[in-house]
Amino acid sequence: MKQPIIYSVIVFFLTLYLTSCGEKKQAAEASHAEEDAKQAFMLKKQSVGKALKLPAELLPYERAEMNARVEGFVRKVMVDIGDKVKAGQVLAVLEAPEAAARYAEATAQQQEAKARYMGSLDRFQRLSAAAKEEGVIAESELVNAKNQMLADSAAIASAQSTARVYQQLQDYLTVRAPFAGVITSRTIDPGDLVGNSSTNQPLFTVEQPDRLRLRVHVPEAYVNSIPAGEPLSFTTNAVVSKSFEADLSRKSSRIDPATRTELWEYEYENTSGELKPGMYTTAQFNLKRQNESFVVPYTAVATTLERKFVVRIKNGKVEWVDVRQGISMNDGVEIFGDLNEGDTLLSRGSDEIKAGSSIRVDLQNP
Repeated sequence: MKQPIIYSVIVFFLTLYLTSCGEKKQAAEASHAEEDAKQAFMLKKQSVGKALKLPAELLPYERAEMNARVEGFVRKVMVDIGDKVKAGQVLAVLEAPEAAARYAEATAQQQEAKARYMGSLDRFQRLSAAAKEEGVIAESELVNAKNQMLADSAAIASAQSTARVYQQLQDYLTVRAPFAGVITSRTIDPGDLVGNSSTNQPLFTVEQPDRLRLRVHVPEAYVNSIPAGEPLSFTTNAVVSKSFEADLSRKSSRIDPATRTELWEYEYENTSGELKPGMYTTAQFNLKRQNESFVVPYTAVATTLERKFVVRIKNGKVEWVDVRQGISMNDGVEIFGDLNEGDTLLSRGSDEIKAGSSIRVDLQNP
């Protein structure tokens, strides 16, 4: 009786042991299978857009540095920094005795040339009248009189031109505003010598602050992604809790090879004077692709020294697909490459996953 009981006990424990081993083996295989399965997602297209902030600078619409055109001394200064001026308003008066002397000399030469011309003209007219009677005046004498009259006529024209030049130099002694604006810089006082080539510096700087240029350098990657015609929103630290809008006026139509950017210029009507030329601002663009693009998690793009790629799974095999990155967004990055909608990509790309190897995937949402 004891042997059957012992035998039954042994069989029971043996069965229990084998069952436990089988369950552990199944659990280990399941765990191993889970470890081998890589997270992946189905590639699909979507709208691409983001808010892009770039530094910008406000500049006056017009700015002129007033230099002395002739060498002389400052006699009067009519304005100072901060003064509003009108177009043509006198800013300073210079004096140059040498220029005045040259102008007086040129005027005298003009009068002398005119007197000579009037005399030769009168002589030619008298000889022409006398030559109507045959044999009274020799033909050669009449020709000489005519030539002298023409030479004196050319001399008076030359003297008049020289006088106009020196008169223009006299006008340069009065410095006038080229346009309506504000004096932002003054470097002279009465008695200063100006117009000297060794010390020539602007007498005044005139700027137009009522209308401002907003210049921003747009990176090459975004120049075709900013909708045309939309006003630009910008802010400045000088005016807190307020944003402004400017309209696009012109583009440089050239990528600067040093910065890989294109210069865009906007215009802002600053009649209130709230903003000042020279302020730095932050411009905000709303980027948007015209067509939908592929967007993947940042971790899906693997980067090495030689390439950027994503890992595609096709028929259970690994493929490396080279890509270029586009617009970066909060939840992913735009990519371009030999990809199709519906491709299976690994959520985490790595060069440790060799091309051509077999792999198990666990499809999830990106």
